[in-house]
Amino acid sequence: MSLQDRLKPIIKILKIVSLCGGSVIILTYHYREINKSIQKIVNTNVFDVEKKFTSEYIYIDDPTYDATMKVEHGLGLSNSVALSRAWKSLKHSLAWKLLWVCRNGSKEQRNTAIEQLGAFKHNKSWDCLRIAQALDKNTAVLLAHTRGVDLRYFLPPPIHVRKAAATSELLSYTFKDMIYNLQIINPHSCIQHFLSKYFVNLQEQIGEVDSSPPKPDSLSEKELCILCLDALHHHIFLFNQKSYEKDISIKTLIKLGLMPKLSELMLRYKDDSEIDFAVLKILTVLSVYTELLNDFFQNGFIGELARLLKSSDVRLASCSAVCLANLSGDSCYRPGLFLLYPIYRKKTTHTCDTLLVHGLRGGVFVTWRQRDKKCSELSGIIEVTSSNVDCEPCQENTGNDDKNRFIDPELQMVIEQYKELEDEALLSNFEVVLNDIPIGTKRNAEDDTLVAEKKKLALLEEEEDKCNHTHCWPKDWLPKDCSNLRILGFNYWSKLSDWLEGCPLRNADIVARAEELASALIDAEVGTKNVVWLAHSMGGLIVKQILVDAAKKDDKAYKMLCDKTKAILFYSTPHRGTALATMPRAAASILWPSQDVKQLQENSPELLELHRLFLKYADTFNWETISYAETLPTLITAFKVPVHMVEPHSADLGRGVFYKLPLDHLSICKPATRQSILYTTVLDVLQQATTCEVESNHSDSYIYRIFKDIWLFVRRIAQQLKSNWNE
Repeated sequence: MSLQDRLKPIIKILKIVSLCGGSVIILTYHYREINKSIQKIVNTNVFDVEKKFTSEYIYIDDPTYDATMKVEHGLGLSNSVALSRAWKSLKHSLAWKLLWVCRNGSKEQRNTAIEQLGAFKHNKSWDCLRIAQALDKNTAVLLAHTRGVDLRYFLPPPIHVRKAAATSELLSYTFKDMIYNLQIINPHSCIQHFLSKYFVNLQEQIGEVDSSPPKPDSLSEKELCILCLDALHHHIFLFNQKSYEKDISIKTLIKLGLMPKLSELMLRYKDDSEIDFAVLKILTVLSVYTELLNDFFQNGFIGELARLLKSSDVRLASCSAVCLANLSGDSCYRPGLFLLYPIYRKKTTHTCDTLLVHGLRGGVFVTWRQRDKKCSELSGIIEVTSSNVDCEPCQENTGNDDKNRFIDPELQMVIEQYKELEDEALLSNFEVVLNDIPIGTKRNAEDDTLVAEKKKLALLEEEEDKCNHTHCWPKDWLPKDCSNLRILGFNYWSKLSDWLEGCPLRNADIVARAEELASALIDAEVGTKNVVWLAHSMGGLIVKQILVDAAKKDDKAYKMLCDKTKAILFYSTPHRGTALATMPRAAASILWPSQDVKQLQENSPELLELHRLFLKYADTFNWETISYAETLPTLITAFKVPVHMVEPHSADLGRGVFYKLPLDHLSICKPATRQSILYTTVLDVLQQATTCEVESNHSDSYIYRIFKDIWLFVRRIAQQLKSNWNE
C-alpha cells in the first residue's frame, strides 16, 4: 500500500475536526457578540432588588390551592432526579403508609407499623408536626407507649389551655368548686373535713356561685393544688365503678372541665414531679374508662404521658404506663394496681406474672426498694437497716477505652474471653458467699444455694448494685436476669393507730382487701400465665386469703389463678398473729391501735383458720412456699424503741423452706445487692416458673445453646490443663 493511501483516513479525520471546531468557534463568537449587545440595551441589575436572604412563606386558606399544590408536588417528585429529594420523598411516603397501616391494618401489621414509625430518627420539626397533625387518637396512644418515640409526634394542649396557663388565675379555687360538687353528689366525711380544714368561711360561701373562699396564708398555691388533687383522687378512688355510665362522680368532673384544668396545671408547673404525680394519680383512675380517650387526646395528655414514661422516677413511669395500657385497650389495670415492668409495649407476651403486695404502712414505691441505710429515705415508721453499702455513684474506669479503640473487635473479644477464663481460674480456689446468710434454716434448705455459681459475674454485679441504688429492686433487677416477666404492684391504705387521720371507708379487713385485689387481678388477666407472689408482713395474709377464696369459688378465672400460681414468698408474715397486736388495756387506751393491727392478734381464730385452709390448698395445688423471718428488733418512733414485729415461730409457715435472717422487719424484703439470698431465692423460683434463660444479652435459640455447651466444655478442659500444668 502506498503512502498516499495510508494518509487518506487521517486527512479525512482532520477535515471533520477542523470543520466542527470552526463551527463551534463561529457560534461562540456570535453568542458573545449578541450577549454584549443585550447587556447594552437591558440593565440586569434590576433583578437584584427583589433578592432575599431568608425564605418567606405565604399561607393561603383555599382548598383548591391545596389540591393544586398536591398535583404539582407529585409532578415535581416524578421529574426530580436529585438524591436528597428522592430520599425525602421516600421517607415522607413511608411515614404516611405506616400511618395508613396503623389505622386499617390487622393487629400484627399495626404493631409492626407502630414500631417502625417510632424508630424514625433525626426528623425535621415540620416532618414531626405533619405526622402529629395526621395522628388519630388510637394511633397516638400506641405510639406513645413505644420505646424511643420522638415526643414531637404529639400535639401540645390546645391554644385556649396554653393561654389560660399564662394567666394568674388560682386553680385551687376551681378544684375546690369541683370538690364541693362531688360532696353534693356523693357525701363523704373526708371531703367535708378537707374543705373545712383548708378553706375558711365555707358555710358563708354555700350558694354563691362566683365567690371563692380565701386561700390559707400558710400554704402556697402549688401546695394547695396538690392537696385538692389528692382529695379528688381519694373521692373518685372510693366511688370508682366498673362502668363509666355508672360513675356519676367522674362524669360530673368531666362536665366541669377537669381535664383542661389538669393540663393547664401541668403547663404552669412544667417538669415538677410533685404536680405530675398528683395529676397522674387522677389520670390512672380516669384511664380505666376508654370512653375518655378523646378527652385525653384533645387536651394533650398523650404527649405528656409519653414524656413521663421516660422519667427515672418509678412512680411517674409506672403511672404513665398504666394510663397508656388502659387507654390502648391492651390491658385493664384498676385503681391501686401498678404496672412496674414492662412499661413499654413488647412484641412477645409475658410468661410469668410477679405480684408484689406490701404490709402495714408500706407501699409499692416504698417497701420494695433496695436496702441502703445511708441513702434510703425514711417513711412511715423510722427504718433501720443493717447494710453498710454506700450509694454514692462510682466513677467508671474508662482509662483503657482509648487504648482499645483501634483493636480489631474479634481480637478484643478473644482477649476478654481469655481474661474471663483467667479470672475464673484465679477464683477457683475461693467461694463467693451470698449476702444475708441465714442464721437458721428448716426443711430442704441446701447449703450450696448460699454461694454464687458464677463468681466473677457475682462480684461485678455486687459492685454495680452498690454504686447504683434502686427504688424498686424487682423492677430493675429481675428483668436483667429473667425475661418474659410482667411485674405488678398493689397499693392499699393502712394505718397503725386510730390517732392518725384516716378514711372510715378505707378501714377494711383482710377479707375485703383480698376481694378488692382479686377482682383487680382478674380484670388484668392475671391467672392466664404463671404467677409468683412476693408478700411482706400483712400482705402475706392478704395473698393467703385471695388464694383460699379463689380455691373455694367455681368461677373459671379464679380457678385458673390457683392453677397458675407456682410459688409464694412470705417476708415476715405473721401467720399466727403477732404479740404486738395483743397489748394490755392500759397500753391500748394510749396507743389506740387501728383495726388493721387488731386483726393481727396472736393466735386469732380467724388467722388460724385461714392458715389451716391455706396449707390444705397449697398441698392440693402444689404451691411452692418460702418463708423469711426477722431476728433483729425494729426501731420505731423518734425514740428508737426496739420492737420485734413478728416472731420467728409466727413467720414460719410450717411448710416449704424457712430462713431466719439477721434483719429487722423493714429490711427483710430489701436485699442489699443481687448477691443477697433474698434475691437469689426469688430468681431461682422465677427461673423455674418461666422458660427464660438467665443470659440477659443473648438470644434463647437452639444454636446458641449448642455453642454455649461447647464453649463451657472447652473452658472446663482448659482449666483442667492449666491446673495440671501448675501442679
